[in-house]
Amino acid sequence: MTDDLLFEIGTEEIPAGYIIPALNQMGALFTERAKKYRLEIRSVYCTGTPRRLALFVEGLPQKQESVTEEVLGPSAAIAFDKAGNPTKAGIGFAKSQGIDTHNLHIKKISKGEYCFATKKIEGQETLYLLPDILGEIINGISFPKSMKWKGNHLFFARPIRSLLAIFGDKVVPVEIDGIKANKYTFGHPFLSGKKIEVPKADGNLYRQLLKQEKVVVDVTERREAVQTKITQLMSPYDASIDNDDLLDEVTNLIEYPNAIECSFDEEFLDIPADVIETAMEEHQRYFPVKKRDGKLLAKFIAVLNRSESSAHTTIRGNERVLKARLSDARFFWKEDKKIQLEKRVEDLKNLSFLEKLGSYYDRTNRIMELSSCIAHTLINVNVLTIEDAALVKRAAFLCKADLLTQMVSEFPSLQGIMGKEYAGWDGEEPAVALAIAEHYMPRYATDNIPASKIGAVVGLSDKFDTISSCFALGLIPTGSQDPYSLRRHAYGIIRILEEHGFTLELKDVLHRSLSLLPLFTKADSDYILHEKLVPDIKGFFKDRLFQINIERGYRYDLVNAALNAGIEFDDIYNFLQRLKAIANISREKWWPELVTVVERTFNIGKKANTTGSVNENLFRDAEEYTLWDMYKKAEADIRKRIDEKKYEEASETYCNIFAKPVHAFFDKVFVNVEDERVRNNRLLLLREINELYSKKIADLSQIIMPS
Repeated sequence: MTDDLLFEIGTEEIPAGYIIPALNQMGALFTERAKKYRLEIRSVYCTGTPRRLALFVEGLPQKQESVTEEVLGPSAAIAFDKAGNPTKAGIGFAKSQGIDTHNLHIKKISKGEYCFATKKIEGQETLYLLPDILGEIINGISFPKSMKWKGNHLFFARPIRSLLAIFGDKVVPVEIDGIKANKYTFGHPFLSGKKIEVPKADGNLYRQLLKQEKVVVDVTERREAVQTKITQLMSPYDASIDNDDLLDEVTNLIEYPNAIECSFDEEFLDIPADVIETAMEEHQRYFPVKKRDGKLLAKFIAVLNRSESSAHTTIRGNERVLKARLSDARFFWKEDKKIQLEKRVEDLKNLSFLEKLGSYYDRTNRIMELSSCIAHTLINVNVLTIEDAALVKRAAFLCKADLLTQMVSEFPSLQGIMGKEYAGWDGEEPAVALAIAEHYMPRYATDNIPASKIGAVVGLSDKFDTISSCFALGLIPTGSQDPYSLRRHAYGIIRILEEHGFTLELKDVLHRSLSLLPLFTKADSDYILHEKLVPDIKGFFKDRLFQINIERGYRYDLVNAALNAGIEFDDIYNFLQRLKAIANISREKWWPELVTVVERTFNIGKKANTTGSVNENLFRDAEEYTLWDMYKKAEADIRKRIDEKKYEEASETYCNIFAKPVHAFFDKVFVNVEDERVRNNRLLLLREINELYSKKIADLSQIIMPS
């Protein structure tokens, strides 16, 4: 027999961003505890609002499953005498397990014959197991920030005010710090305030009773209701919602979904649109109304947690709030334009960056130096022009100046964006203004990268400086902790290099970036940079490249093969090209032959203990001559294809040329002969064959072939 369980934690208002993670934890914790307590369940569903977190379980057995288990005891020789009677040790073991001695038996295991206790554990009624399970769930939910109240030892996102816990039609006798569970929940605090009795654990009934009292408890239903109301209000203006994150947030700020249309004075439209949208979305959680072409209208949508009975008053209240925000923004916009960005740069000396690393003025100089270094590297490979390098230097010089403006002080998320606006007002080159905004991109995982090469170079320099600075100070990400967003910065670097096709040597850029930091004396800098910091940061990038490409769907052994090629991954763009190539050829019929050739030559070639070259005079067998002749004929062509980044062509050519002669060599030639010179010469030959491929494409010894 089974029953359903309904459990609700009633609280004061929980922050919107905490709710979905908490609900996910509730479901996972209950599933885990149910398994621990031998309770099979049909389904678990969690939902909630700012004032309640609810768990609904279907098909929970009324009684725990009974089990029989064996417990290992002392050896048979100790537990029983020669006549087979239990000794004191055997009797003591039986007593410790709560069984009679006749339930002891001997069983042979790998260590010999041992005494085992067989005992049956009767299942308990689920109703009396649930208090412990539900208590563990409440204590097990973690939040970004928790609080305790009135000397309470329980930490939770917000104070707990009520518990509803029903199994079937019975109240679960759970109590948390003086709060006893019952069958009651509460309606909307402003629109109802009623105490609602829920007679049984019925999810549909629970939702229906709450809806009657102005609470839409289901998150999905509430989100759809909000989305529908906003869409209806926007449709006359040919506008639509373009911020799903904001929609998710407001869904978890309310219990009763409603929305109203408001407006503001059109005179505020002379402020940059990004400022108006930021004031609406980040500060007030309003939805801007924009035409399909992106033009902002003097309208906005406010989401309410109440009915429309006082809509007129509510509209006027929201309009007053936004007007005050926009009035401040207009003042900042007007005042900030009085000082040119270039005149603010000197004042960055008064804005600290990180301890021991000086000010943002010092950071600006480092970004300028590194940007120039990267730009000239790209000029050498015809990716940038000399004129571009001048624009890069100017953009790097101005990129942090907007941090001192009143607008960015009020709206920090607009850093870079306002720099672009002020640079345009100052008459800077459009490419420079754009690069100032772009150098922060990508700001989050799904954000775009800088579209311009100027912005990409400054963005790379900014991110490399941040990573180098943090590693130099020991501020390295650990586990889930990454306070300086170094993983995001590394992801941004990887994407910029990949999508712009920039060819840079990671080791060289890191060394240059680290050498600009004011932390090392000339005497110890080479050792610290070369032997410690550069390898550590490269290891960090290696881990990022592995994780990112696993998430993209690449096989882990293919990623490892490309990462562990002789040239490693210093050129990240080249690494990604090689990975894509071997992923493509791994689906070809000749792939197993290629892997076998590279793997066999690697396994034996690594034993070569000399750095010399192959000596034809030491060949003894025809297969040696054949293999070496084929190598000499094919080497230039294969290297040419590799240099031209034609990795798939190079791989197929390599396989076609070497598959048969390498197998013939291993069949006919004994490598490990007694003559050391002949042996090493054969090992060198195989190493040459291997490195022709594995040094610059991939180390296929990392590949796991299906059995």
